[in-house]
Amino acid sequence: MKYSYYPGCAQHGTAVDYRKSVEAVFRSLGIELEEVKNWNCCGALHVPDMTVRAALSARTLASSKGLDMATPCNLCYSNLMRANAALEEGSLKTRVNEALTVKYDGNTKPKHLLEVIVKDYGLTKLAEKVKKPLKIKAVPYYGCLLTRPENKFDSPENPKSLDNLIASLGAEPVKYYYKTKCCGGPILITNEDLALELARDLLIMAKDSGADCMVVTCPMCHLQLDAKQKAVEKKYNIKLDMPIIYFTQLMGLAMGFTCDELGMGKHLVPCDKLIAKIGR
Repeated sequence: MKYSYYPGCAQHGTAVDYRKSVEAVFRSLGIELEEVKNWNCCGALHVPDMTVRAALSARTLASSKGLDMATPCNLCYSNLMRANAALEEGSLKTRVNEALTVKYDGNTKPKHLLEVIVKDYGLTKLAEKVKKPLKIKAVPYYGCLLTRPENKFDSPENPKSLDNLIASLGAEPVKYYYKTKCCGGPILITNEDLALELARDLLIMAKDSGADCMVVTCPMCHLQLDAKQKAVEKKYNIKLDMPIIYFTQLMGLAMGFTCDELGMGKHLVPCDKLIAKIGR
């Protein structure tokens, strides 16, 4: 299996731990990720001009070399999908291609890495790679962008793909009603108070569920729930101590990789208790 790979900005910055786990796990599964050369930012949610925003994603999609394009970031995935949908309108596609050296043809399918594992690789095959079933309880947190309707990947209201992946690793996905609620990451700079309030709600529900960790699929969600967890505790005078781990790190633990191989030492909320419970 081979994919064109669009890592997004975070994989070379704040989410090097995610990148480390992706490289280890996907290599072990025999899934080849060929990184797009000279890639650019997807435009995030902050580029107001539709033509410019669509062109940023179109330039990336045009570099796929005929392969499906995989990405690890919910925001990048959503932007690539939104651009694909928007560029079905002929005049926008014409304007965008006038600015591109390599022209966008609309034939590249963006896929989140979770989709690659669940739909393309398959959870039955993944379960066969499990060396140590994870006897823990885990929150399946999708975030607000991964399953939006235009993405056509999972149910926007009640997605199950991450729940099923967690179960395939021997862990228990807890019932979690905020699984697609925003973590507050996109507004952290402009409205920190509201961002911390949103994160607080997610973390308290996770704590109350009896979960040992929250499993995320997005570097922005991880940054907000891991790096800002201490700020939430201080602001609201609560104790959370909730490890936030990427789904690829959860896979790696079940497949026998060490915490160091998965970059888990870079987390700000320690995973020591989680690892002890798993028995590693």
